[in-house]
Amino acid sequence: MALAFFFLFIAITFVVFQLFELLRKLAIHPVQYGLVGVALALFFLLLLALAEHVPFELAYGVASVGCVGLLGFYVSYVLRSARRGLGFTGMLAVLYGALYVLLRPEDMALLLGALLLFAILGAIMFVTRRVDWYRVGGDAQG
Repeated sequence: MALAFFFLFIAITFVVFQLFELLRKLAIHPVQYGLVGVALALFFLLLLALAEHVPFELAYGVASVGCVGLLGFYVSYVLRSARRGLGFTGMLAVLYGALYVLLRPEDMALLLGALLLFAILGAIMFVTRRVDWYRVGGDAQG
């Protein structure tokens, strides 16, 4: 289950990163995507390493604050705006909080996960409702 959260977590982050690129017409280099991906993967490594020595809650807090801070700093330069960087950082903070709730062994994890995914899909559909997807790919079809 944790592996599924890992991939879902990374996918959601990259979708939001891609949306910033698409909607703000920013060119984000693949190396920048790679660095963000490495930072996301290191969160889980930090969490695992810290959890061997301190309680899980503290390990999660330290790993998430460190990674969200690092990514927020970096992404504000990549997106060329402190405001956009703060927006991305806020989204990451909410995502890390939601992941914490989902990782806790509770009866509500499936329901909360499904509601979170539904809300994310709804938000993506809302912000991209006016995107001409034929123009995004280059050649207009039809």
